[in-house]
Amino acid sequence: MLKFKDFLREDITPRSVNEEVLLEMAAATKETDSDDKGKLHEILLAKHLHPESRLPDHHRSFSENEEHAGTPEQVHDRLKEKVGMKAYNEIDSHAKQTAGAIKKHFQDQGHLSEGDHISNVFWTSNADKENTAGDHEKTVGVKDVNSNADLITRITDKNGKQKHVGISAKYGSQEPNFRNPGLDSLEKMAGLKSGTLNSHSEAHKAQMDKLGYNGSADNRNYQTKVDEMAAKGGIDAIRAEHAKHQGVIDGGKKLSGKNKLMHQNTAAFIQSHDALPEKERASFVTQAASRAAQARASNLESRKSMVKDFHQSLTKKTPTELSSLIKGAVSPDTHIPHIVAHSKVKDDGSADSHVKPMHSLADEHFSQFDMSTLSPHLGAGTSVAFKAKHARTGKMMNVARINIKSSSGAHKNAVGSLKLKD
Repeated sequence: MLKFKDFLREDITPRSVNEEVLLEMAAATKETDSDDKGKLHEILLAKHLHPESRLPDHHRSFSENEEHAGTPEQVHDRLKEKVGMKAYNEIDSHAKQTAGAIKKHFQDQGHLSEGDHISNVFWTSNADKENTAGDHEKTVGVKDVNSNADLITRITDKNGKQKHVGISAKYGSQEPNFRNPGLDSLEKMAGLKSGTLNSHSEAHKAQMDKLGYNGSADNRNYQTKVDEMAAKGGIDAIRAEHAKHQGVIDGGKKLSGKNKLMHQNTAAFIQSHDALPEKERASFVTQAASRAAQARASNLESRKSMVKDFHQSLTKKTPTELSSLIKGAVSPDTHIPHIVAHSKVKDDGSADSHVKPMHSLADEHFSQFDMSTLSPHLGAGTSVAFKAKHARTGKMMNVARINIKSSSGAHKNAVGSLKLKD
């Protein structure tokens, strides 16, 4: 039985940190919603590019787990139900429009010549790794760890000869994120000793051990979610969540991986709560909420420490080295041509379709600045801004930004995200 009272204590995090944590939690919820729409947009974009107007070919296995795992049909159906028909129809309309823009771009850039046609489309969001064949290698036959293509189109000419073009699909109203480097990649980018950034993750994990979080990172995340449920709705909210999943089981169905973890942890919380004397139960719930706040705050502080190390190492680099670092993330050398296709959503619900070749994207962006003045600046929170003088105004402006964010919840490893002119 879990004994939360052995490790829970009153909330000792400063109010300013708590407010920052709340802002991050709200942003994470918004990002989850955006991720769902972005993944659905990928699949629908593939459908509208496919010669048979169907969902793409793939190298995935059937899965009963998360919304984004499994075959294109599974992911499509789960997300269609999750976002609702109004949002689905809007995303489908944007995907159809951008697919048309991609086809025109292919013709303008010579990817589709007379007699050529798109013969197949593959969903390729599982990237190649040094020691593992990802979707690019399985589709094209050549490993390319620089490829971040969500889709790969196969183009066949009138003689049956084939070639491929990768598509990095972007969706939403904001400027797109171009790369999500892990801690190892961030260390290499900054020239840090291997393990420097991860040491902050290890310190955070040790703190979480002291708070009583246990098991895998996923399990710890769900323990935190249950604690946060206690903060919002008390024990009644946790009982309701447990009953919902128990009803699925009683109906003869299996729970998905994430719902199974939630069910297990709501059961453990209820068991520990109900085993206490009546007079101690309210304090138990309050302390659980405090534990969750401490977990979020510790995660935030660990990433702040990471970004300080990251920034400090970047200050040793020349403007040319910094430019190369950004270009390598935005416009890396790839085995096949890549394009970036962004359905940029407007306030009225319509979207503009922006399609550009990936290989020239960084240089086109850099042309707006005097890149000899490029320098890193430690931003608020967990980001580093790369600033340079604007070529026309002479004012120092953001060229790009790298943020070190939580990949999922308070317990998983942090990852970077790189945006241009953020």
